[in-house]
Amino acid sequence: MLVTRTCGQRIRKVVVHLPRIVRLGKLRDLEGRRICEIERYGKLLAFRTDLLVTLFAHLGMTGTFLWQTVDAERSPHHRASLFLDKGVLVFRDIRTLGGLWVVADGQIPLKVLGLDPFDRKLNPQRIKSLFARRSNPIKAVLLDQSLIAGVGNIYASESLFAAEIHPDKPANQLTQDECSRLLCCLRRILKRAIKSGGTTFRDFKLSDGSDGGFRDFLKVYGKDGEPCPRCKRTILRTVIRARSTFYCPACQPIESS
Repeated sequence: MLVTRTCGQRIRKVVVHLPRIVRLGKLRDLEGRRICEIERYGKLLAFRTDLLVTLFAHLGMTGTFLWQTVDAERSPHHRASLFLDKGVLVFRDIRTLGGLWVVADGQIPLKVLGLDPFDRKLNPQRIKSLFARRSNPIKAVLLDQSLIAGVGNIYASESLFAAEIHPDKPANQLTQDECSRLLCCLRRILKRAIKSGGTTFRDFKLSDGSDGGFRDFLKVYGKDGEPCPRCKRTILRTVIRARSTFYCPACQPIESS
């Protein structure tokens, strides 16, 4: 919906409501430029324009883009507004953990960013090589954006469950078969999540104000105390590197191979 409403439109005016949300460059450099396409790389959205300037956006935990009419009321959580030909694209972020970067085409705003999960260069052998020197729990390693970009806390838990890998297992102990299963499950789950608009909780909304549909497909995340959908054992919750992690002790035994 965001793509169909904005691509082809020219950015007529930019208003920054919270200057610190702009992490690099100047949003005013986008004025007069036409949005040609919107791409995703990891957790970044890239708004590419016709004059070789790209707006990158990281949504953080509560960031989102809203499509509004010109006369719509402004919320105190609106951080920047892009006035286009036929409406206003608003960046809304309650906790201000997201950010905006304006860079020349070909540049990536974050210095260290790993391969996107859908990158063809990422295969089971590459994953095993990336994990070779990582003795931390696989759940924590999956969240390291310098290795694989775009895996969030929810999808790490769901992918590990689907691949039948214990979240506390050291990453460098994963077998080639486990790396293959993990990559397959990760791509399948992320593809479904993207198609269904992601997973929304509490104050996060999509561009049209609706909720993401992937929460209906969750198997373990947020379901501690409930029966496992696969074996009916009780789903457990643990904390790994300060992040809530959910798993089935029967389907994801720590000694699995």
